[in-house]
Amino acid sequence: MFTNSLTPSNGIIILICYGLVMIGLTLWVSRGREKTKKEFLLANRGVGLIAGAMSIAASWIWAPAMFVAAQKTYQQGVAGLVWYIVPNIGTLIIFGPFAAKLRTLLPDGYTLPQYMRVRHGAKVHFLYLFQFFSLQICALAVQILAISSLLHSTAGIPFPVVGAIVVGIVLTYAVIGGLRASVATDYLQMVAMIVICAITVPWAVSRAGGFQSVIGGLGGSTGAFTNPLDPWVFYSFGISITIGLLSGPLGDQMQWQRAYALSKNGRVRLTFFLGALLFGSVPLCLSQLGFLAANPAVSAGWGITDPQMVGPTAIANLLPHTMIVVYVVMVLAGLCSTMDSSLCAVASLVATDIYGSKGDEEDAQHRTVKVSRYAMVAAAVLGYLVAQIPNLQILHLFLFYGTLRASTMIPTILTLMWPKLDSRRVFPTILTSLLLGAPLMAAGHFTSNIHLSVMGSLLVVVVGALGCIPFSKRQFLKN
Repeated sequence: MFTNSLTPSNGIIILICYGLVMIGLTLWVSRGREKTKKEFLLANRGVGLIAGAMSIAASWIWAPAMFVAAQKTYQQGVAGLVWYIVPNIGTLIIFGPFAAKLRTLLPDGYTLPQYMRVRHGAKVHFLYLFQFFSLQICALAVQILAISSLLHSTAGIPFPVVGAIVVGIVLTYAVIGGLRASVATDYLQMVAMIVICAITVPWAVSRAGGFQSVIGGLGGSTGAFTNPLDPWVFYSFGISITIGLLSGPLGDQMQWQRAYALSKNGRVRLTFFLGALLFGSVPLCLSQLGFLAANPAVSAGWGITDPQMVGPTAIANLLPHTMIVVYVVMVLAGLCSTMDSSLCAVASLVATDIYGSKGDEEDAQHRTVKVSRYAMVAAAVLGYLVAQIPNLQILHLFLFYGTLRASTMIPTILTLMWPKLDSRRVFPTILTSLLLGAPLMAAGHFTSNIHLSVMGSLLVVVVGALGCIPFSKRQFLKN
């Protein structure tokens, strides 16, 4: 158990100190910079290789990377680890060429929906905006849900209070500095996560009895999942998560925004490759805590009641009391890095795809930045409200928004790589995926019907392929 490992005042102090550091860093990197649209939304298209890779990695570390990695190794052993880590890392590597392609097709662009409007028209553009905005609200909600759950459990702070404080902190520095603030804070947050992981996890393994204690939990809490390619884990978890992750950056403005912010197009692929490796180090490290918890010789007496909190439970039981503070800081860094990225993504979508170009003169630039900031505030409020839904779980949101963004995966790939794609096919294809696939998968999760969930995941991909690709060879060649 780790309930009330901190006092409420401890938790509040951690949040305030963290917020002051992030806001201070934002003020420092933003000093003297004129807030034009390109500066606020894309850091003036000047993000370098290392900063870009660190930001990509940090913004890809959603709540699932901080919690689900350990949860799945605890519940499904080495099989859960394989089906969570491999698709996650592979996704960012695969995304690099698509990001480079979009920059070639629309070199002065800001968002993927912007290109879809040019390529396929207003109706398709509307569906992309619906999917992209929905994802960002879910992204905000899942991070708020995760940090609120952690601090409520460890410090006894009321759930809504934690969410309000965290939202206030992230919103403040995002509104001040835009994407430049996001990239700068991502860099610091990623460094903090890597360092803290490198200290706490090996220490916990050592205190548990060494690497032999990890081996004792490779089969998960039931001991039944020692096969990395376990068929049941593949079917019940692997299919849904692989589809959701592979479609992740393709249906997420956070990563398209970073692709456009990089300084050199030729290094886009390399930047995303490095980002994938940096990202992978964090969930791979944290997953070891799940193996320790799954080893009954180590976790006897822990009283694990919530699998989502296996990671902090292991830290609280194996390390000195003060280390839970360090763990909370690491989780806070990971979740806030995604929250500020999500706010910047919403700002770019509103400013580019809804508000539009209002000229390059100074007044127009200032109005665009103001609209972007208003969009951030609105998104933060919506994300906070979604996170307050009773009995909402991180894994439910994770798998649901994975299917939601999968609805545009195949049309996006074909649009970028197949110049002759018939635009008339794209709108009904995406609409069918959204109306059938995503609700079917959501129903499966909330009713704990695995077969229904898998059917929903596969349906969005099948509909995308069959809907966009012509059936007859003659028609295919004509297109």
